[in-house]
Amino acid sequence: MFFELERGRVGILTFEELKDDYVMYGFSKETIGECEKNQYNFRSNHFVTKDFVFAVIDLIQLHDVFGEKGRVAIYLKTDLCLIVDVRDASGTIREHFESVIKRFEKNDNGLKHAVPELFLYHFLDDLMVDDRTFLENMEIQMSALETRMLSERVNPAFVDEILGIKKELMYIWNYYEQLIDVGEVLRDNENDMFPEENVRKFGIFVNRVKRINENVRDLKEYTVQLQETHDAMLDYNLNNIMKLFTVVTTIFLPLTLIVGWYGMNFQNMPELTWKYGYLGVIVFSAIVVGVCFGLFRKHRLL
Repeated sequence: MFFELERGRVGILTFEELKDDYVMYGFSKETIGECEKNQYNFRSNHFVTKDFVFAVIDLIQLHDVFGEKGRVAIYLKTDLCLIVDVRDASGTIREHFESVIKRFEKNDNGLKHAVPELFLYHFLDDLMVDDRTFLENMEIQMSALETRMLSERVNPAFVDEILGIKKELMYIWNYYEQLIDVGEVLRDNENDMFPEENVRKFGIFVNRVKRINENVRDLKEYTVQLQETHDAMLDYNLNNIMKLFTVVTTIFLPLTLIVGWYGMNFQNMPELTWKYGYLGVIVFSAIVVGVCFGLFRKHRLL
């Protein structure tokens, strides 16, 4: 699928179509191999030659960060912007491509006044169209988690939830770092293929990705704060339990003394033969417990 531009054209191909026709477009076979390498880590590989710029980008869906990654290869020449669908089970690469086409067609100037590098800028920008909203919603989710941690009993599930968010943010961080690398390659315009006023757009793209990535970094720091809050809540609850045990032990310590005292069984202890000795010890013990309890309540230790 190709569209004519003011200078050159723009198109989208499947990877199989690229393997059949890459010689016709003047691309090296090395770029074909690069499209299939390293299926696990995020890519930032690129080639800058005198004739074209090549880059590979791994794509993720923010709502399903650990789902299958997509992969798009980009070839940019002075008269061609080629988007290659290397791997895209969800069809989002073609959706982004068609979205940019429609955006240009709605413009009064249309595609006839577009150029390859500016089309690529809009395509890369469209990859992040809903990212700020997603990250804002994630921040709201984390804030709600913090509120639950402060209002509910400490729950071991909180740790799993915090670690899950932390892993997602690390994954997203690497994704944006990859976009920054590609944007900087295009912004630098090492082969001087494009006008400076057009290349400046890629600088805008890089700055936008960096701002989003700073937001991701702030959220990563927020997860650390959440973990520290959870640990503080654990310590607080443990301290409360230890305080309760200490208070209970202190209240009943005088009773232990009384039991030990009257357990000596000396012959001349008058209470042993007193008619009301048993009842007297009970009343005395109750008074001691009551006094201790009152003192602790007065000093807000209970």
